[in-house]
Amino acid sequence: MEYSPTPGAPAPIITETITFDVLRNDVAVARQLNQLGDDKFARSLIKNIDLAEKLSAVCDKRRHGKDKPCQPAVAVLKLFIKRLELANRKCDNPADCDEEREWTAFRKEHGRDDDYKDFFRDWARDDWHKHKKNCKRFVTDEALKIISEDAGWLIKSLGGSVEDELGKPGRGKHD
Repeated sequence: MEYSPTPGAPAPIITETITFDVLRNDVAVARQLNQLGDDKFARSLIKNIDLAEKLSAVCDKRRHGKDKPCQPAVAVLKLFIKRLELANRKCDNPADCDEEREWTAFRKEHGRDDDYKDFFRDWARDDWHKHKKNCKRFVTDEALKIISEDAGWLIKSLGGSVEDELGKPGRGKHD
């Protein structure tokens, strides 16, 4: 918050700073409050956040002096939001609530990009693949709102946008 005691000064500006740590904390708190699936699911979401943070390190390399978004980190955070929506069953069609479809589309779009090679290598090593069929995946409406809003702020801070082609936040096929 910026405040100036000077008479006639502009109104204070209040902004929330969202970091990868804040997002990890959101997931941990939701899990503690039983608003998010089991520990295995929570760990997989935190792993996505960790990998997005790791990918944010390539932002400066990709920018080449231009003000472009940090696309690799933004893409992983959008996938993270989509996973939450699927766990909450925010799907236009229940048959589309399949996380594997999203992963397949993500791999198809980014699998050959060198900036994502660390992400795919680390994700392939993750324990999630052993547990994904027998873990509880859910997120309450309240937790979804808090976590996805914070993820949206983080995406914006990285230069990305959470708007899809229809202008609805977080509702596109592959935001």
